[in-house]
Amino acid sequence: MAKRKPPSRNPSKIVSKNFSKKSPGSQGSAGESVSARPASKNVLSWLQIAQLRYEKCELKESQAAFTMALRQAKCCKDLSGTMEALSGLLRVAGEALDEKAITSLEEELDQLMAAHHRDVPPLVWHCKGAIARHRNQPLLAQRYFHRYLRAVRRSIGGAVASGDAYSHLGFHQMSDEEGLARGWLMLAVILSHRQRVGRATWLAHELLKRYGGRNLKGIEGMLQLLLGNLMERERRYDEALRWYQRAHGSFLAEHNWYYHLYVLYGYARLARQQQNYAQAYWYLDLIDKAASGPEFGILRREIATERGRLEQDAVDLLIDSRQCLIRTREGGAVSLRKQYVLLYILEALSQAHDRMEHHRERGLSKAEIIEYVWKESYRPEAHDNKLYYNINRLRKLIEPDIKNPQYLLNWKEGYRLAPGLRIQFIGARRSGDRKFEAMGLEEGLG
Repeated sequence: MAKRKPPSRNPSKIVSKNFSKKSPGSQGSAGESVSARPASKNVLSWLQIAQLRYEKCELKESQAAFTMALRQAKCCKDLSGTMEALSGLLRVAGEALDEKAITSLEEELDQLMAAHHRDVPPLVWHCKGAIARHRNQPLLAQRYFHRYLRAVRRSIGGAVASGDAYSHLGFHQMSDEEGLARGWLMLAVILSHRQRVGRATWLAHELLKRYGGRNLKGIEGMLQLLLGNLMERERRYDEALRWYQRAHGSFLAEHNWYYHLYVLYGYARLARQQQNYAQAYWYLDLIDKAASGPEFGILRREIATERGRLEQDAVDLLIDSRQCLIRTREGGAVSLRKQYVLLYILEALSQAHDRMEHHRERGLSKAEIIEYVWKESYRPEAHDNKLYYNINRLRKLIEPDIKNPQYLLNWKEGYRLAPGLRIQFIGARRSGDRKFEAMGLEEGLG
């Protein structure tokens, strides 16, 4: 009795069995190739919902919609829809830096691409390029974006030859012009990534001349954002700010909150480089609130890196009243927890320090500190020991050597921060409010 031949283990053959021979893009009986049709209406609706959610920074909802599109596409053996849904899920996983999901989705997508290599939708190549860019593989990303442009041109050519009113460029429902613009835009981004600043700047300006003002979704804003980044690298900060402001307006008009966050990130970098540290922290805090979940992995990684730069840039003493912490150039962050009196003493001294330009020897008297912190009239017998105790606690927290203070110095009948210190105070100052009276601050004052 003849042995039955074992089933093939070739992944391409296994994947291809999921789609009938009459599925979009398969070979006809005569051997001619049929170009892939667009995704079915139901699948297309889910894909469009997923894209809209993505642009609104609702990445979890976007992932759920792409997953639903994938199920529907597999159910109706929709090859184009399946590839586009997989590429959408891959993009969301890439944003979250979820390597396990990226690997799994890439394997499935690569198998489909190998089995139906003539029917790969253009957006799949675009997604592959984006993932390669996030993995810091610019040359590989560049090749993928060239493949994307070739696929777009082929789709446009096929539509013209068949007399279709439009070419099928995926669920974005892009015009032919927008499809080409996206590819060229990403090639400019890759040139920037490869430090080809001059070429990237030239290409971005040429693309703006060609596609600017044509209402192509995302194109103008992305080009403006790229030019802002390029001007920032060349330290042309005024020009960078103008480009970021234009991108800001473009993304707000399109309700594209996702890329709007990258404009805020650009503002934060500019503020840091121009030594406006309070403004830089403010922008980073806005982004943190809007992109707080793990699904924003790439952006959160960028923000963490920028915070590190901000904390190290030209600041000897950082006082953050929002989080009640301080940081010195020698040490890390020290939390004051609920020791608000220490924070208020530093706040008072930092305000005086800011005004020392014309009075370099000026500090704060004991009476001035008592009035600012405790809102009481100074009485030596009641306040001297209290103030001395808290000054000592502060020195233990911030001074490398408490016997030889470098930050908090004695001054005549009071105290001051050392002249020449670069101090950054972050957060709202409490000058004039009496909130501390309701906080039970007398506890633990000693």
